[in-house]
Amino acid sequence: MTLVDKSRFVPTPVFRARRKRVVVRVRVEGAPGESQDAMVRDISAAGMSAVARVAPPAANDLVTIALPDGSTLWGIVRWVEGKAFGVEFDKGSHAAAPSGLIEG
Repeated sequence: MTLVDKSRFVPTPVFRARRKRVVVRVRVEGAPGESQDAMVRDISAAGMSAVARVAPPAANDLVTIALPDGSTLWGIVRWVEGKAFGVEFDKGSHAAAPSGLIEG
């Protein structure tokens, strides 16, 4: 068996969707009756990073995002840090959204 030199290993890059830096207010709806404004910091076809006005949704919560143009997206909250949180969009969710915010 041949030994391989680990220093020559080049990992395959993990490509992330192109992010668009924005500052836009959206409406975040979680559990029935739970809805609040949030400011989006960046958004891509795969997800968004935002800051909640009051308290962010919890990690693993399903949320619906109402964009300023009237379109909606939905996804799952993947991380929460203070009032900041990140949402991974459902892959089919943004296909129907005509928003100019999302590329790709």
